[in-house]
Amino acid sequence: MMRSLFNGVSGVLANQTRMDVAGNNLANSGTLGFKTSTPLSTSVFEQSVRDSSAAQPIGLSTGLGTQIVGVSRNYEQGALQRTNVPTDLSLEGDGFFVVNTGKADGTTHLTRSGNFTVDAEGYLRLPSGQYLMGEGTPIAGNTGVEGLPSTRIQIPSKLGSESVVNFSVGADGTVVVTGSGGTTKTVGMITVQRVANPNGLAHDGGNMYTNTLASGKTTHYSGGAGGAATLQSGALESSNLDMAKEFSNMILIQRAFEASAKSITTSDEMLQVASGLKR
Repeated sequence: MMRSLFNGVSGVLANQTRMDVAGNNLANSGTLGFKTSTPLSTSVFEQSVRDSSAAQPIGLSTGLGTQIVGVSRNYEQGALQRTNVPTDLSLEGDGFFVVNTGKADGTTHLTRSGNFTVDAEGYLRLPSGQYLMGEGTPIAGNTGVEGLPSTRIQIPSKLGSESVVNFSVGADGTVVVTGSGGTTKTVGMITVQRVANPNGLAHDGGNMYTNTLASGKTTHYSGGAGGAATLQSGALESSNLDMAKEFSNMILIQRAFEASAKSITTSDEMLQVASGLKR
């Protein structure tokens, strides 16, 4: 069997995966905090007929195709869109919001989506229901706190005898509420989770990630501390997709797919010629 047939098939399969990734990137061009992906390919291995030597300085080997070995995610900052809605939060820099499903299993996710809203009990939650997590009291310094934050961020309705009329989120994540009489109080801190290897995170859909052994140790910080992102209230982070670049990639993928398919049909025609030699 001609090796070029297998090479062509591997090229078709690899380019199909590349197109799948490009299509997903484009489909999420409007997804808040979405990070684009790039497939990583490598040659499978080479069949060596003769190694190089002193007598023959050039060896003889034939490649046996390509394969996709992984899909990396680009965590570059997306553009910030001003909304002036106080519950809309964005991160500028490295890190993630931590959200919790609130279920008995305590499932925790990381996300860059910051379109939170205040529920009937005052908790900040995503439209999908997850609670925004942080610390009940502010943390300081650049050392951070290992592990995941354990406190749901809640905006109380009362501040002593005063009704809460306003709240603000500082760049460091500090949540301050203001009462009807002008009294202010810090009620918690939205912390930023940093991950040693973001590409080791598991992608759970819904623009959510989960820590794994590959992602390494997790530490949460106040905004701007220890290299963590700062927070902005009243703004949302858009997808970091470069649409022009993605369309260019799609054209290249299409051409590479066509070339691989052509190598299959050409190899098939050559086999037909070879099989007809016996006549």
